[in-house]
Amino acid sequence: MTTRTRGFTLIEVVVTLSLLSLLILSMAGVMQTIGQTTERVDQRLDKADEMRTAVFMLRQVLGRVSGQKTPPADATASPIVQFRAATNAIEWLGVMPARPGVGGRYFFRLQVETNNNQSQLVLRFLPWSLEPTKKDWNIAERRILVRNATQLLVSAQGLPKSPGPLPEGWPQGWVSGWPRQDTLPDRVKIQLTTPSGDWPEITIPVYELTQGQGIGQGFAIGGGAR
Repeated sequence: MTTRTRGFTLIEVVVTLSLLSLLILSMAGVMQTIGQTTERVDQRLDKADEMRTAVFMLRQVLGRVSGQKTPPADATASPIVQFRAATNAIEWLGVMPARPGVGGRYFFRLQVETNNNQSQLVLRFLPWSLEPTKKDWNIAERRILVRNATQLLVSAQGLPKSPGPLPEGWPQGWVSGWPRQDTLPDRVKIQLTTPSGDWPEITIPVYELTQGQGIGQGFAIGGGAR
């Protein structure tokens, strides 16, 4: 007696192949979704890390500002502090965070710059000199704090150092930039816009360096309280 082995019919093969195709397509969709989710998570982690690093750096260099005054161009006017805050930029004399081979006072500038059609939040810095008006920012060292930053808005707030009523014309509350040249603000607020949205507002207390802190090129740690 001959035994015949029964194989798959054509219909069964077609159905099986169809089910396998559906299964493969489903797995491909799942893998694509997992890949996109991982990419989005990585982007958010990179953004959070960039934000944390930028805020830490700004608090280090903008939180300790020299109150040293220089003679104004007009000999009859009062001496001015080396701090300028416009709507979209800040310049100041402060202390570089201590690290091997670097320290002491530096001139700083913070603003959004465009390089190769890409806007970035850039911190530039030059070693302190006795001629504060001669600052060539083109040769300054630079550090990119935020990639793809499209707009920087700066505001400040402060009160007179002496008690009593506010002098006439004194800026009250938060104002765009800082209009005073004879004193430092108490706080600076930074608002940054990126293509992915606005960052949370960054408010930095400004502490005036006490006399002798950060002079020269040695290490300087800490700022003096007012």
